[in-house]
Amino acid sequence: MQTVKTVAFHTLGCKLNFSETSSISRSMEQDGFIKNGFDEVADVYVINTCAVTESAEKECRQIVRRIQRTNPEGLVVVIGCYAQIKPKEIAEIPGVDLVLGAAEKFNISKYIHEISKGDSTKICSCDIEDVTGFNVSYSIHDRTRTFLKLQDGCDYNCSFAPFH
Repeated sequence: MQTVKTVAFHTLGCKLNFSETSSISRSMEQDGFIKNGFDEVADVYVINTCAVTESAEKECRQIVRRIQRTNPEGLVVVIGCYAQIKPKEIAEIPGVDLVLGAAEKFNISKYIHEISKGDSTKICSCDIEDVTGFNVSYSIHDRTRTFLKLQDGCDYNCSFAPFH
């Protein structure tokens, strides 16, 4: 019999990330996970990152350190644009257990069952051009407004990126 695990989410960046976090959260709850607040102790912490802001790396590192202080035994999963663009850099952050790129971020539940705290960091990512699937995402009951995902990101061409 499998033990029920708790999961907590933190989202950085745009409304696309927020809608994806909301959808992934619902999916994990359907897979039997119990959702906790991010400041609560959880078995799994998912950080949905951004790469557009200059402080993406710094914010990600700070959040991982905060998780390590709250629960050093919690699994840390990093997804999102920063995870897609610089997965090896994220894997070097002490405390990160799993880095999932755009093609795999909706499969978190599968990967959680394949890793343990203390294993070397697992990276599952591919070039953005090789991503063939599109996962419909929307937020509901998380905020006053509902967000609907219209595109996958991030290749620095998303609608939230600054113009160069």
